[in-house]
Amino acid sequence: MGKCPFSFLHGLTSRNASKEALANHSIDRHDYNHTANASYHTLEGHDELNEQMRMIDLSEEDLSLLRQMKPIVEKKIDYITDQFYNTVLGVSKLEAIILEHSSIERLKKTLREHIIEIFNGDINEQYIAKRLAIAKIHKRVGLEPKWYLSAFQNLQNVFITVIYNEMNEDSERLKVVQTVTKLLNLEQQLVLEAYEKENIREKEEQYLAVKNELKQKIAEFSGELVDLSIDTNAAVEQLVASSNEVNNTFRRTAASALESQGMATEGHGHLGSLTDQISLIYESTHAMERSINELSSSSKQIQKIVAAVQDIADQTKILSLNATIEAARAGVHGKGFSVVAGEVSRLAEDTKNTVVRIGELTHQSGSLTIQVVDEIRKVQELTKSGKVQSIETSQLFSDIVNSMQTSTQEIVAVEEEIKVLIQTIEGIGTTTAQTAASAEYFKSATENL
Repeated sequence: MGKCPFSFLHGLTSRNASKEALANHSIDRHDYNHTANASYHTLEGHDELNEQMRMIDLSEEDLSLLRQMKPIVEKKIDYITDQFYNTVLGVSKLEAIILEHSSIERLKKTLREHIIEIFNGDINEQYIAKRLAIAKIHKRVGLEPKWYLSAFQNLQNVFITVIYNEMNEDSERLKVVQTVTKLLNLEQQLVLEAYEKENIREKEEQYLAVKNELKQKIAEFSGELVDLSIDTNAAVEQLVASSNEVNNTFRRTAASALESQGMATEGHGHLGSLTDQISLIYESTHAMERSINELSSSSKQIQKIVAAVQDIADQTKILSLNATIEAARAGVHGKGFSVVAGEVSRLAEDTKNTVVRIGELTHQSGSLTIQVVDEIRKVQELTKSGKVQSIETSQLFSDIVNSMQTSTQEIVAVEEEIKVLIQTIEGIGTTTAQTAASAEYFKSATENL
Protein backbone atom coordinates (compact mmCIF):
# COMPACT_ATOMS: atom_id res chain seq x y z
CA MET A 1 0.00 0.00 0.00
CA GLY A 2 1.20 3.59 -0.63
CA LYS A 3 2.11 6.15 1.94
CA CYS A 4 -0.43 7.49 4.36
CA PRO A 5 -2.55 10.37 3.12
CA PHE A 6 -1.09 12.40 5.97
CA SER A 7 2.58 11.42 5.57
CA PHE A 8 3.37 15.03 4.72
CA LEU A 9 2.66 16.16 8.31
CA HIS A 10 5.50 16.77 10.64
CA GLY A 11 6.19 17.10 14.38
CA LEU A 12 8.80 18.74 16.45
CA THR A 13 9.61 18.34 20.15
CA SER A 14 7.66 17.41 23.25
CA ARG A 15 6.84 19.63 26.15
CA ASN A 16 9.28 17.60 28.32
CA ALA A 17 12.35 17.82 26.03
CA SER A 18 15.46 17.66 28.22
CA LYS A 19 17.70 20.62 28.96
CA GLU A 20 20.63 18.46 27.88
CA ALA A 21 19.20 17.92 24.41
CA LEU A 22 18.66 21.62 24.01
CA ALA A 23 22.24 22.28 25.20
CA ASN A 24 23.75 19.73 22.82
CA HIS A 25 21.71 21.09 19.90
CA SER A 26 21.64 24.76 20.71
CA ILE A 27 21.07 27.02 17.73
CA ASP A 28 23.77 29.47 16.82
CA ARG A 29 22.28 32.93 16.43
CA HIS A 30 24.74 33.61 13.66
CA ASP A 31 23.18 30.78 11.61
CA TYR A 32 19.76 32.38 11.36
CA ASN A 33 20.26 36.12 11.88
CA HIS A 34 19.87 37.04 8.21
CA THR A 35 20.99 40.16 6.52
CA ALA A 36 19.89 41.66 3.25
CA ASN A 37 22.55 39.57 1.53
CA ALA A 38 21.21 36.19 2.71
CA SER A 39 21.62 33.41 0.18
CA TYR A 40 18.54 31.50 -1.11
CA HIS A 41 18.31 27.87 -2.05
CA THR A 42 17.96 27.31 -5.80
CA LEU A 43 17.14 24.30 -7.96
CA GLU A 44 18.27 24.12 -11.54
CA GLY A 45 15.38 23.93 -14.01
CA HIS A 46 12.79 25.02 -11.42
CA ASP A 47 12.64 28.76 -11.93
CA GLU A 48 9.10 29.13 -10.66
CA LEU A 49 9.81 27.06 -7.54
CA ASN A 50 12.91 29.15 -6.87
CA GLU A 51 10.73 32.26 -7.09
CA GLN A 52 8.31 30.68 -4.61
CA MET A 53 11.11 29.97 -2.12
CA ARG A 54 12.44 33.51 -2.47
CA MET A 55 8.94 34.88 -1.99
CA ILE A 56 8.52 33.07 1.36
CA ASP A 57 12.15 33.95 2.26
CA LEU A 58 13.32 30.32 2.55
CA SER A 59 17.11 30.61 2.60
CA GLU A 60 20.09 28.31 3.02
CA GLU A 61 20.29 29.47 6.63
CA ASP A 62 16.76 28.13 7.20
CA LEU A 63 17.76 24.74 5.77
CA SER A 64 20.83 24.74 8.01
CA LEU A 65 18.62 25.48 10.99
CA LEU A 66 16.43 22.48 10.08
CA ARG A 67 19.49 20.22 10.12
CA GLN A 68 20.38 21.48 13.61
CA MET A 69 16.87 20.65 14.80
CA LYS A 70 16.91 17.11 13.34
CA PRO A 71 18.36 15.33 16.50
CA ILE A 72 15.57 16.80 18.63
CA VAL A 73 12.93 15.69 16.07
CA GLU A 74 14.39 12.17 15.93
CA LYS A 75 14.26 11.90 19.70
CA LYS A 76 10.61 13.09 19.90
CA ILE A 77 9.33 11.48 16.67
CA ASP A 78 7.08 8.94 18.39
CA TYR A 79 5.41 11.64 20.40
CA ILE A 80 4.92 13.76 17.30
CA THR A 81 3.32 10.96 15.26
CA ASP A 82 1.13 9.86 18.16
CA GLN A 83 -0.15 13.41 18.65
CA PHE A 84 -0.81 13.75 14.94
CA TYR A 85 -2.81 10.51 14.59
CA ASN A 86 -4.73 11.13 17.80
CA THR A 87 -6.09 14.24 16.14
CA VAL A 88 -6.64 12.63 12.75
CA LEU A 89 -8.42 9.57 14.13
CA GLY A 90 -10.84 11.87 15.92
CA VAL A 91 -12.46 12.49 12.50
CA SER A 92 -14.49 9.41 11.53
CA LYS A 93 -14.26 10.14 7.82
CA LEU A 94 -10.45 10.32 7.91
CA GLU A 95 -10.23 7.20 10.07
CA ALA A 96 -12.37 5.33 7.50
CA ILE A 97 -10.03 6.37 4.66
CA ILE A 98 -6.96 5.23 6.61
CA LEU A 99 -8.43 1.86 7.59
CA GLU A 100 -9.65 1.24 4.04
CA HIS A 101 -6.26 1.80 2.41
CA SER A 102 -3.66 0.91 5.10
CA SER A 103 -3.11 0.47 8.87
CA ILE A 104 -2.30 2.92 11.69
CA GLU A 105 1.08 1.37 12.58
CA ARG A 106 2.23 1.27 9.00
CA LEU A 107 1.24 4.88 8.43
CA LYS A 108 2.95 5.99 11.65
CA LYS A 109 6.18 4.39 10.46
CA THR A 110 5.89 6.14 7.09
CA LEU A 111 5.17 9.47 8.79
CA ARG A 112 8.23 9.14 11.06
CA GLU A 113 10.51 8.61 8.06
CA HIS A 114 8.88 11.46 6.20
CA ILE A 115 9.27 14.02 9.02
CA ILE A 116 12.90 13.07 9.72
CA GLU A 117 13.60 13.35 5.99
CA ILE A 118 12.16 16.87 5.97
CA PHE A 119 14.65 17.94 8.63
CA ASN A 120 17.56 16.77 6.46
CA GLY A 121 17.29 20.24 4.95
CA ASP A 122 17.67 18.92 1.41
CA ILE A 123 15.22 20.38 -1.10
CA ASN A 124 16.10 18.60 -4.34
CA GLU A 125 14.50 16.65 -7.19
CA GLN A 126 13.88 13.65 -4.96
CA TYR A 127 12.22 15.85 -2.35
CA ILE A 128 9.90 17.38 -4.95
CA ALA A 129 9.11 13.99 -6.53
CA LYS A 130 8.03 12.56 -3.17
CA ARG A 131 5.67 15.50 -2.55
CA LEU A 132 4.10 15.01 -5.97
CA ALA A 133 3.70 11.29 -5.24
CA ILE A 134 2.05 12.13 -1.89
CA ALA A 135 -0.42 14.43 -3.69
CA LYS A 136 -1.31 11.66 -6.15
CA ILE A 137 -1.88 9.23 -3.28
CA HIS A 138 -4.11 11.76 -1.52
CA LYS A 139 -6.08 12.21 -4.73
CA ARG A 140 -6.37 8.49 -5.37
CA VAL A 141 -7.69 7.64 -1.90
CA GLY A 142 -10.19 10.50 -2.02
CA LEU A 143 -8.68 12.86 0.59
CA GLU A 144 -10.13 16.32 0.08
CA PRO A 145 -7.79 19.34 0.23
CA LYS A 146 -9.73 20.80 3.16
CA TRP A 147 -8.70 17.86 5.39
CA TYR A 148 -5.13 18.14 4.20
CA LEU A 149 -5.05 21.85 5.11
CA SER A 150 -6.78 21.19 8.43
CA ALA A 151 -4.15 18.60 9.37
CA PHE A 152 -1.36 20.99 8.39
CA GLN A 153 -2.86 23.75 10.53
CA ASN A 154 -3.13 21.38 13.47
CA LEU A 155 0.50 20.32 13.03
CA GLN A 156 1.63 23.93 12.79
CA ASN A 157 -0.15 24.67 16.07
CA VAL A 158 1.70 21.74 17.70
CA PHE A 159 5.05 23.01 16.35
CA ILE A 160 4.49 26.51 17.68
CA THR A 161 3.46 25.22 21.10
CA VAL A 162 6.49 22.91 21.34
CA ILE A 163 8.92 25.61 20.19
CA TYR A 164 7.67 28.08 22.76
CA ASN A 165 7.87 25.47 25.50
CA GLU A 166 11.37 24.23 24.61
CA MET A 167 13.15 27.51 23.90
CA ASN A 168 13.91 30.26 26.34
CA GLU A 169 14.63 33.29 24.18
CA ASP A 170 11.94 34.89 22.13
CA SER A 171 14.30 35.62 19.25
CA GLU A 172 15.19 31.92 18.98
CA ARG A 173 11.52 30.94 19.20
CA LEU A 174 10.59 33.41 16.48
CA LYS A 175 13.30 32.23 14.14
CA VAL A 176 12.45 28.53 14.57
CA VAL A 177 8.71 29.20 14.17
CA GLN A 178 9.40 31.19 10.98
CA THR A 179 11.61 28.46 9.57
CA VAL A 180 9.16 25.66 10.31
CA THR A 181 6.26 27.76 8.95
CA LYS A 182 8.19 28.41 5.73
CA LEU A 183 8.88 24.71 5.33
CA LEU A 184 5.26 23.76 5.94
CA ASN A 185 4.16 26.45 3.51
CA LEU A 186 6.49 25.09 0.83
CA GLU A 187 5.11 21.59 1.47
CA GLN A 188 1.60 22.92 1.04
CA GLN A 189 2.49 24.73 -2.16
CA LEU A 190 4.04 21.62 -3.70
CA VAL A 191 1.24 19.27 -2.68
CA LEU A 192 -1.64 21.62 -3.51
CA GLU A 193 -0.11 22.46 -6.87
CA ALA A 194 0.21 18.73 -7.55
CA TYR A 195 -3.40 18.35 -6.37
CA GLU A 196 -4.46 21.01 -8.86
CA LYS A 197 -2.46 19.49 -11.70
CA GLU A 198 -3.89 16.06 -10.93
CA ASN A 199 -7.40 17.52 -10.89
CA ILE A 200 -6.73 19.24 -14.20
CA ARG A 201 -5.34 16.03 -15.65
CA GLU A 202 -8.37 14.07 -14.48
CA LYS A 203 -10.72 16.71 -15.80
CA GLU A 204 -8.88 16.70 -19.12
CA GLU A 205 -9.16 12.92 -19.24
CA GLN A 206 -12.84 13.16 -18.35
CA TYR A 207 -13.30 15.92 -20.90
CA LEU A 208 -11.48 13.86 -23.53
CA ALA A 209 -13.56 10.80 -22.67
CA VAL A 210 -16.78 12.82 -22.72
CA LYS A 211 -15.65 14.55 -25.90
CA ASN A 212 -14.89 11.24 -27.61
CA GLU A 213 -18.15 9.74 -26.39
CA LEU A 214 -20.04 12.87 -27.41
CA LYS A 215 -18.24 12.87 -30.74
CA GLN A 216 -19.21 9.23 -31.26
CA LYS A 217 -22.80 9.85 -30.20
CA ILE A 218 -23.03 12.96 -32.36
CA ALA A 219 -21.52 11.08 -35.29
CA GLU A 220 -24.04 8.26 -34.80
CA PHE A 221 -26.85 10.77 -34.35
CA SER A 222 -25.69 12.71 -37.40
CA GLY A 223 -25.58 9.52 -39.45
CA GLU A 224 -29.04 8.57 -38.28
CA LEU A 225 -30.22 12.13 -38.93
CA VAL A 226 -28.76 12.02 -42.43
CA ASP A 227 -30.44 8.67 -43.11
CA LEU A 228 -33.68 9.90 -41.60
CA SER A 229 -33.51 13.12 -43.60
CA ILE A 230 -32.88 11.15 -46.79
CA ASP A 231 -35.79 8.83 -46.03
CA THR A 232 -37.98 11.78 -45.07
CA ASN A 233 -36.98 13.65 -48.20
CA ALA A 234 -37.80 10.59 -50.33
CA ALA A 235 -41.13 10.21 -48.53
CA VAL A 236 -41.88 13.90 -49.03
CA GLU A 237 -41.02 13.62 -52.72
CA GLN A 238 -43.30 10.60 -53.00
CA LEU A 239 -45.99 12.49 -51.10
CA VAL A 240 -45.59 15.49 -53.40
CA ALA A 241 -45.88 13.21 -56.44
CA SER A 242 -48.95 11.52 -54.96
CA SER A 243 -50.43 14.90 -54.05
CA ASN A 244 -49.85 16.13 -57.60
CA GLU A 245 -51.52 13.02 -58.93
CA VAL A 246 -54.46 13.51 -56.56
CA ASN A 247 -54.57 17.15 -57.59
CA ASN A 248 -54.67 16.17 -61.27
CA THR A 249 -57.42 13.66 -60.49
CA PHE A 250 -59.36 16.38 -58.67
CA ARG A 251 -58.89 18.67 -61.64
CA ARG A 252 -60.25 16.01 -63.98
CA THR A 253 -63.08 15.32 -61.55
CA ALA A 254 -63.83 19.03 -61.30
CA ALA A 255 -63.83 19.31 -65.10
CA SER A 256 -66.12 16.28 -65.37
CA ALA A 257 -68.36 17.70 -62.67
CA LEU A 258 -68.56 21.01 -64.48
CA GLU A 259 -69.34 19.19 -67.75
CA SER A 260 -71.94 17.03 -65.98
CA GLN A 261 -73.40 20.13 -64.42
CA GLY A 262 -73.69 21.70 -67.87
CA MET A 263 -75.30 18.57 -69.29
CA ALA A 264 -77.66 18.37 -66.31
CA THR A 265 -78.56 22.02 -66.81
CA GLU A 266 -79.16 21.39 -70.50
CA GLY A 267 -81.23 18.27 -69.69
CA HIS A 268 -83.17 20.30 -67.18
CA GLY A 269 -83.94 22.79 -69.94
CA HIS A 270 -84.99 20.05 -72.35
CA LEU A 271 -87.12 18.51 -69.64
CA GLY A 272 -88.76 21.87 -69.14
CA SER A 273 -89.52 22.03 -72.85
CA LEU A 274 -90.89 18.47 -72.69
CA THR A 275 -93.05 19.45 -69.75
CA ASP A 276 -94.40 22.37 -71.75
CA GLN A 277 -95.08 20.09 -74.73
CA ILE A 278 -96.83 17.56 -72.49
CA SER A 279 -98.88 20.42 -71.08
CA LEU A 280 -99.79 21.45 -74.63
CA ILE A 281 -100.72 17.84 -75.47
CA TYR A 282 -102.79 17.70 -72.31
CA GLU A 283 -104.58 20.89 -73.29
CA SER A 284 -104.98 19.56 -76.89
CA THR A 285 -106.58 16.35 -75.66
CA HIS A 286 -108.96 18.45 -73.59
CA ALA A 287 -109.84 20.45 -76.70
CA MET A 288 -110.19 17.22 -78.74
CA GLU A 289 -112.41 15.78 -76.05
CA ARG A 290 -114.60 18.86 -76.23
CA SER A 291 -114.75 18.56 -80.04
CA ILE A 292 -115.64 14.87 -79.86
CA ASN A 293 -118.25 15.61 -77.26
CA GLU A 294 -119.72 18.18 -79.62
CA LEU A 295 -119.53 15.60 -82.46
CA SER A 296 -121.28 13.09 -80.26
CA SER A 297 -123.92 15.69 -79.51
CA SER A 298 -124.30 16.36 -83.25
CA SER A 299 -124.56 12.63 -83.93
CA LYS A 300 -127.31 12.36 -81.39
CA GLN A 301 -129.15 15.24 -83.05
CA ILE A 302 -128.69 13.51 -86.47
CA GLN A 303 -130.14 10.33 -85.00
CA LYS A 304 -133.14 12.33 -83.83
CA ILE A 305 -133.50 13.82 -87.32
CA VAL A 306 -133.10 10.37 -88.89
CA ALA A 307 -135.83 9.07 -86.61
CA ALA A 308 -138.01 11.98 -87.57
CA VAL A 309 -137.31 11.43 -91.29
CA GLN A 310 -138.01 7.70 -90.85
CA ASP A 311 -141.36 8.59 -89.30
CA ILE A 312 -142.07 10.89 -92.23
CA ALA A 313 -141.11 8.13 -94.68
CA ASP A 314 -143.36 5.69 -92.89
CA GLN A 315 -146.22 8.17 -92.96
CA THR A 316 -145.45 8.92 -96.63
CA LYS A 317 -145.59 5.21 -97.42
CA ILE A 318 -148.88 4.91 -95.60
CA LEU A 319 -150.17 7.91 -97.53
CA SER A 320 -148.92 6.34 -100.77
CA LEU A 321 -150.70 3.10 -99.89
CA ASN A 322 -153.90 5.01 -99.15
CA ALA A 323 -153.52 6.93 -102.41
CA THR A 324 -153.14 3.63 -104.35
CA ILE A 325 -156.25 2.32 -102.67
CA GLU A 326 -158.17 5.44 -103.50
CA ALA A 327 -156.85 5.42 -107.09
CA ALA A 328 -158.09 1.86 -107.47
CA ARG A 329 -161.46 2.95 -106.27
CA ALA A 330 -161.48 5.80 -108.70
CA GLY A 331 -160.81 3.49 -111.57
CA VAL A 332 -159.68 5.07 -114.75
CA HIS A 333 -159.79 8.53 -113.18
CA GLY A 334 -157.45 7.53 -110.43
CA LYS A 335 -154.86 5.89 -112.61
CA GLY A 336 -152.55 8.92 -112.61
CA PHE A 337 -152.76 9.09 -108.83
CA SER A 338 -151.76 5.48 -108.74
CA VAL A 339 -148.59 6.20 -110.68
CA VAL A 340 -147.78 9.11 -108.37
CA ALA A 341 -148.54 7.05 -105.33
CA GLY A 342 -146.19 4.36 -106.63
CA GLU A 343 -143.41 6.88 -107.07
CA VAL A 344 -144.08 8.35 -103.69
CA SER A 345 -144.03 4.88 -102.19
CA ARG A 346 -140.78 4.11 -103.94
CA LEU A 347 -139.33 7.45 -102.77
CA ALA A 348 -140.51 6.80 -99.25
CA GLU A 349 -138.88 3.36 -99.38
CA ASP A 350 -135.63 4.84 -100.69
CA THR A 351 -135.78 7.52 -98.05
CA LYS A 352 -136.42 4.94 -95.41
CA ASN A 353 -133.48 2.83 -96.59
CA THR A 354 -131.25 5.88 -96.74
CA VAL A 355 -132.31 7.01 -93.29
CA VAL A 356 -131.75 3.49 -91.96
CA ARG A 357 -128.30 3.52 -93.49
CA ILE A 358 -127.65 6.98 -92.04
CA GLY A 359 -128.91 5.70 -88.65
CA GLU A 360 -126.60 2.75 -88.82
CA LEU A 361 -123.66 4.99 -89.74
CA THR A 362 -124.64 7.45 -87.05
CA HIS A 363 -124.86 4.65 -84.50
CA GLN A 364 -121.53 3.28 -85.66
CA SER A 365 -120.05 6.82 -85.47
CA GLY A 366 -121.41 7.14 -81.94
CA SER A 367 -119.76 3.90 -80.93
CA LEU A 368 -116.49 4.99 -82.46
CA THR A 369 -116.86 8.37 -80.76
CA ILE A 370 -117.29 6.65 -77.40
CA GLN A 371 -114.17 4.57 -78.06
CA VAL A 372 -112.24 7.70 -79.10
CA VAL A 373 -113.42 9.47 -75.95
CA ASP A 374 -112.25 6.52 -73.86
CA GLU A 375 -108.88 6.52 -75.61
CA ILE A 376 -108.57 10.29 -75.21
CA ARG A 377 -109.32 9.93 -71.52
CA LYS A 378 -106.62 7.29 -71.26
CA VAL A 379 -104.25 9.63 -73.08
CA GLN A 380 -105.30 12.37 -70.71
CA GLU A 381 -104.55 10.14 -67.72
CA LEU A 382 -101.18 9.16 -69.20
CA THR A 383 -100.47 12.76 -70.10
CA LYS A 384 -101.43 13.86 -66.62
CA SER A 385 -99.24 11.14 -65.10
CA GLY A 386 -96.44 12.09 -67.52
CA LYS A 387 -96.84 15.71 -66.55
CA VAL A 388 -96.56 14.82 -62.84
CA GLN A 389 -93.54 12.63 -63.52
CA SER A 390 -92.08 15.35 -65.71
CA ILE A 391 -92.49 17.84 -62.89
CA GLU A 392 -90.95 15.40 -60.41
CA THR A 393 -88.12 14.62 -62.84
CA SER A 394 -87.61 18.32 -63.40
CA GLN A 395 -87.39 18.85 -59.65
CA LEU A 396 -84.99 15.92 -59.41
CA PHE A 397 -82.84 17.40 -62.18
CA SER A 398 -82.99 20.73 -60.37
CA ASP A 399 -81.81 19.05 -57.17
CA ILE A 400 -79.09 17.23 -59.14
CA VAL A 401 -77.95 20.51 -60.68
CA ASN A 402 -77.88 22.20 -57.27
CA SER A 403 -76.05 19.23 -55.73
CA MET A 404 -73.55 19.11 -58.57
CA GLN A 405 -73.05 22.85 -58.29
CA THR A 406 -72.36 22.49 -54.57
CA SER A 407 -70.08 19.49 -55.22
CA THR A 408 -68.27 21.41 -57.92
CA GLN A 409 -67.73 24.32 -55.54
CA GLU A 410 -66.45 21.93 -52.89
CA ILE A 411 -64.17 20.20 -55.41
CA VAL A 412 -62.78 23.57 -56.44
CA ALA A 413 -62.24 24.45 -52.77
CA VAL A 414 -60.54 21.08 -52.15
CA GLU A 415 -58.40 21.66 -55.22
CA GLU A 416 -57.25 24.98 -53.77
CA GLU A 417 -56.55 23.31 -50.42
CA ILE A 418 -54.56 20.58 -52.18
CA LYS A 419 -52.53 23.28 -53.94
CA VAL A 420 -51.77 24.81 -50.55
CA LEU A 421 -50.96 21.32 -49.19
CA ILE A 422 -48.60 20.67 -52.10
CA GLN A 423 -46.87 23.99 -51.48
CA THR A 424 -46.57 23.12 -47.79
CA ILE A 425 -45.20 19.65 -48.58
CA GLU A 426 -42.75 21.15 -51.04
CA GLY A 427 -41.70 23.56 -48.30
CA ILE A 428 -41.23 20.61 -45.94
CA GLY A 429 -39.21 18.88 -48.63
CA THR A 430 -37.00 21.95 -48.97
CA THR A 431 -36.60 22.14 -45.19
CA THR A 432 -35.82 18.41 -45.06
CA ALA A 433 -33.19 18.84 -47.73
CA GLN A 434 -31.69 21.71 -45.74
CA THR A 435 -31.82 19.53 -42.60
CA ALA A 436 -30.01 16.76 -44.45
CA ALA A 437 -27.36 19.23 -45.61
CA SER A 438 -27.03 20.57 -42.05
CA ALA A 439 -26.74 17.01 -40.73
CA GLU A 440 -23.99 16.29 -43.27
CA TYR A 441 -22.19 19.45 -42.21
CA PHE A 442 -22.79 18.59 -38.54
CA LYS A 443 -21.38 15.10 -39.10
CA SER A 444 -18.32 16.50 -40.87
CA ALA A 445 -17.81 19.01 -38.08
CA THR A 446 -17.94 16.31 -35.38
CA GLU A 447 -15.39 14.27 -37.28
CA ASN A 448 -13.02 17.22 -37.05
CA LEU A 449 -13.44 17.59 -33.26
